[in-house]
Amino acid sequence: MRQTPSSKNQEPMQKTGWAGTFASLSHKNFRLLWFGTIFMSGGTWIQQITLGWLAFEMTKSPLQVSIVLGLRAIPMLAAPIAGVIADIFDRRKFLLLDQTYLALLAFGFSFVIIFNWHEIWHLYLFSLLTGAGWGMMNPLRQTLVANSVPRAALTNAIALNSMAFNSMRMIGPGIAGIMIAIFGPEVNFLLQAAMYGAVVFLVIPYKAEFAEPRKKVTNITPIKDLKEGLVYVASQPIPRYSILLSLVATVCLMAFIQTQLPVFVAVDLHDPDGGLLGLMGLGMGVGGFLGAIFVARFHFIKSKGKVALIAVTFGAISLVLLSYVNSWQLAWIILVIQQLFFIMVMTTNNTILQSVTPDHLRGRVMGIFMLDVGMQPIGGVVAGLLATYYGVSVAWAVGGFMGIILVALIALIAPSFRKLQI
Repeated sequence: MRQTPSSKNQEPMQKTGWAGTFASLSHKNFRLLWFGTIFMSGGTWIQQITLGWLAFEMTKSPLQVSIVLGLRAIPMLAAPIAGVIADIFDRRKFLLLDQTYLALLAFGFSFVIIFNWHEIWHLYLFSLLTGAGWGMMNPLRQTLVANSVPRAALTNAIALNSMAFNSMRMIGPGIAGIMIAIFGPEVNFLLQAAMYGAVVFLVIPYKAEFAEPRKKVTNITPIKDLKEGLVYVASQPIPRYSILLSLVATVCLMAFIQTQLPVFVAVDLHDPDGGLLGLMGLGMGVGGFLGAIFVARFHFIKSKGKVALIAVTFGAISLVLLSYVNSWQLAWIILVIQQLFFIMVMTTNNTILQSVTPDHLRGRVMGIFMLDVGMQPIGGVVAGLLATYYGVSVAWAVGGFMGIILVALIALIAPSFRKLQI
């Protein structure tokens, strides 16, 4: 008898232990997304390092670095709108259009750098336009992961998708740092455009094999649809606290690190040429990769609420420890540990949300989840101001202690999340 998407979603995962770590890759459509994530991530991390280096090289201002990198995150505030679109229109076609836009944008900006036309406002504009593309892509891509595997494989698939992202996070920053030192930043944007172009070709044959049937849309009501998603998250304690915990991890921890790492390398580690910046990015990628491997390997752990709370706590402690370091070797090790915990909490919370959310609301809920990225500029600007007046070490210590306090509050007021079993 032919299986429907909903019945296929009930298939149990057959493999356990290390054999089950990569089980989701047995699904063809997930493999297409997985390889696409590798190319997308490579371009993203090359851009992350290059933009931060370029902003500091042009202005010598930690605050300007925060602004340039933070502008990419502002359009993520519209992620819930992207979620509405993902729940209404063809998700595959939507992703094709978005990736094509990002490829053309990076290609065009490379010529601005090649011909030395760039001023700081060009970086502002490019960051904002790139962020708009990512704001549309991220909720959609996460939704498609869930549509590519049966429900029993969801934790494993999300972890493997995160592993693909972080595998290039290990390689991309190193490539970016080396290419900046040898060729200058313009080649990095050309490479980014090529990597985004590769994603387009991988998405073309993709099919959402495990998506639940959706009603044909005859009357588009975006405001009503958005409200439905917001009401669902606000009224359900598990999605609500999962999203709040991710917000703490992103705004208080990740935003502080990402925006001030170029300044830390240039000022505290005395390396203005960018070589160590790529190495620090490699360390972050190693940590993220290990965190994703851990979640993929131990996807059967049911106490996901406790896992998320513990991961944020240790991620915050790691940031406090990093604030006391002035050796690149120790900084590298702590960044590995900190990012391991960061990816653990983000992957776990992603799994929690996708597990409890109906498919017809999945895009909207993932869009709300992605609001944490849109809130990054708040943390980034606070970090930039603190670093400008007191130094990066003080900024990182403040971010870490804020994270510890907030996660303790969530643990106290959300016993249902703390005891969650999925």
